[in-house]
Amino acid sequence: MAQKKYSAYDHASHNLKAHNYLKESSQFPDWEITTAFYASLKFFEGCLFPETYLHPGKEQENEFKEFSSFNEFKLTFYRFCQGSPHDIMKRFVQFNTSVEVWRSYSDLYDICHNSRYKNYQINPLDLVIARNSLELIKTYCNDNLKH
Repeated sequence: MAQKKYSAYDHASHNLKAHNYLKESSQFPDWEITTAFYASLKFFEGCLFPETYLHPGKEQENEFKEFSSFNEFKLTFYRFCQGSPHDIMKRFVQFNTSVEVWRSYSDLYDICHNSRYKNYQINPLDLVIARNSLELIKTYCNDNLKH
C-alpha cells in the first residue's frame, strides 16, 4: 500500500486527538500543553497556505510575496533573517494573523517552553490558557482554510 502524502492539517488533527486524550486523562498536564502547542503549529502550516503574506525581513517595507507552503515561507525566511524554526513561526503569526491570535500563540509558546523544558509541575491557570489558545488558533485557522 502506498504511503499517504503528508498533510500538516492531518498532523494537526492527530496532535489535537493526542491533546484531547491527555486532557481527558488529566495525568500529564505538561504534555497536554505541549500537544496544544504542536497542534497549533500544524494548524497554521496546514490551513493558511497557499497565500500571499508579508515578506520575511521586509515587513517594515510592507512587501508581500506569494507562498505555496509554510516550507517555502521558511526557506525565504532563512535567506533574509536569522532564527530558529520556532522564531520563524512566531514571526509569521505576529505579522500575518490577528493581534488576538498572535497573543494567544505567544502565550502558548511561553507556557509550553516552561512546562516542557523547565518544570513539568503545571499551574492550573496555564492549562486554561493553553486550552483557550489552542481553541482560538484552531478556529482562526479553520475559518481561514486555504485549500
